[in-house]
Amino acid sequence: MVQGQGAYFVQVGAFKSQDAAKRLATRLRELKYNVEETAASGGAKTAASAPAPSASSAGDKYDVYVMGGTAADVNAKLGPKGLTSEPSAGGVVVKPSLPLRDAVALSKDLAVDGLKVQVRRSSGGAAAASAAASAPGSDGLYRVRVGPFDERAAATSTLQELQQRGYTPFLARAGQ
Repeated sequence: MVQGQGAYFVQVGAFKSQDAAKRLATRLRELKYNVEETAASGGAKTAASAPAPSASSAGDKYDVYVMGGTAADVNAKLGPKGLTSEPSAGGVVVKPSLPLRDAVALSKDLAVDGLKVQVRRSSGGAAAASAAASAPGSDGLYRVRVGPFDERAAATSTLQELQQRGYTPFLARAGQ
C-alpha cells in the first residue's frame, strides 16, 4: 500500500468499542493493508456492522442506506415495518430517518438478507477527522482507516478492493 503524508484514507469502520476497532485493524493488517486506528470528532459515518454512536440528544435521527438489492425488494422488506425507501447514490435510503437504536436494528435485519447496509447520521454530519487513538473522539467512536494515500486514484482502488471483500468503506480526507 502507498504510505506517506497522503491526503486520502479509506475508512473501513467506526466502533464504540476500542476492542472491536482493534479486531478489525488486525484483520486488515493480516491482509497486508497499512492500517490506522484513530479516534475522531465530528459527525459519524458508521458501517452497519459496527456498533453505532450514542445519540447526543433524543432528537438525533439516522438514515439507513441499502445497496445490493432492487428498490422493489427493499420496499417489500420495509413495508411490514411501516417504512419506505427513496433512490440514493448506489442504492436506496430508508424513510423516514430513525432513532439510532431502530436504525441499527433495521440495518442488521437487512444485512441478514444479504444486502449491504450503512447507518449514517441524517443531520448531515461530516466524515470523521483523525485524532489520538488512545481515547474515543467527542462522538465516542474509534475509526479504522487504511492509508494514507497520496493520490485519490490509489485510495479509490483500495476502496474497491475492500468492497469486494465485503466491507462498506468510504473515502476520507486527512485532517477532516
